[in-house]
Amino acid sequence: MPNRLRLLHRRAQPAALSIARLVITAMLAYVLADNLLSVKAPLLAPLTALLVVQVSLYRTVRIAIERVVSVTCGVLIAVLLANVFPFTWLSLTLAILAALIIGYLLKLGDHLLEVPISAMLILQIGTDAAAVDRIIETLIGAAVGLLAGLIASPVKLRPAEEAIGDLGRSTASLLDSMAQGLDRAPDDSTVSEWMNRAQSLGREIQRVEEELTAAVEASQYKPRSWTGMQYTLALRDALETLERSTVTVRGLARSIADRTELYLRDSGGLGAEMWEADVREHLAGVLRELACATRDYSGAVTTRKPELAAELTARLNDSIAEGRRQRDDLSWLLREDPGHWPLHGELLVHIDRVLDGLRDGQEPARFRRTAGPRPPVVRRLLPITAKREPG
Repeated sequence: MPNRLRLLHRRAQPAALSIARLVITAMLAYVLADNLLSVKAPLLAPLTALLVVQVSLYRTVRIAIERVVSVTCGVLIAVLLANVFPFTWLSLTLAILAALIIGYLLKLGDHLLEVPISAMLILQIGTDAAAVDRIIETLIGAAVGLLAGLIASPVKLRPAEEAIGDLGRSTASLLDSMAQGLDRAPDDSTVSEWMNRAQSLGREIQRVEEELTAAVEASQYKPRSWTGMQYTLALRDALETLERSTVTVRGLARSIADRTELYLRDSGGLGAEMWEADVREHLAGVLRELACATRDYSGAVTTRKPELAAELTARLNDSIAEGRRQRDDLSWLLREDPGHWPLHGELLVHIDRVLDGLRDGQEPARFRRTAGPRPPVVRRLLPITAKREPG
């Protein structure tokens, strides 16, 4: 529930800002066109401004160019045909055909139909003044939309940071639940819940990808946004680390589910040793350290406070070291049950992957808005320790 409330809060704010930006941009475009042109009610200018203004300046520039090109091509086609043919079904057909061919050749995408629409409107009016006014209105609307994007287009780093933090907390919460559930031998319903939660992390990763994409687009063409561009690249590295971790946690949950199935099926034989109290205790300890490490990592890579980042990094280092120690204790304990070594090996490999992934993760640089030399893009969060002996 807290994660959902944070998500709704983040979505409500951009929606309100977007509405205000669209209304003000359309109003300015209309007022400017009404004062510069003799056209009665120049609605094409605010219409173009509404179509041009996008979430990010990158999209705004692209849409503005496509819009101006499509309208200009349609107007020129109509003017050329009007000077050769009278307005009949034949000239209309030729105009639509030529407009669509040119639109496809110019790869106008969503603005393809704007070319024949502009051509048809000018053919209906049939005056050169109307053609010029339509182009000018489009240029005014596009210019106002670009100006609004330049001034008001946000660099959306905070939502991307919060989304990565939510992903780390969700993964850590799952690991904590798995550790708590090992107080006793897990049953089918418990491991099924863990599997469902692990699979839901994939949908959360997709949401983080969307937030990061929006942040990257918002940073392009934005003046003085080199920090945003570089920081989004660092956040991308952090997301990749957490994504690999969530995939491994899903495999870890699957491994525990397999062990539980064998335990329930063969509780009177070798399977009885799968979830003995000491095995569950050591595995729960490892899972708790993995949860702490994941939570500290997601916090360290998203905070902009150097002191807090250093504190979280130190805690992360401690959690990884303790998790490694408990993992080795669990390994020695599992050696006493050689009958199920494939499941033991799978379990230990998943644990190693999470620990190694968080150890080798990269921390985004803490970009400062003050003057001075530009810091490096990323730096190692933790030094790579000596390679552990197998077993």
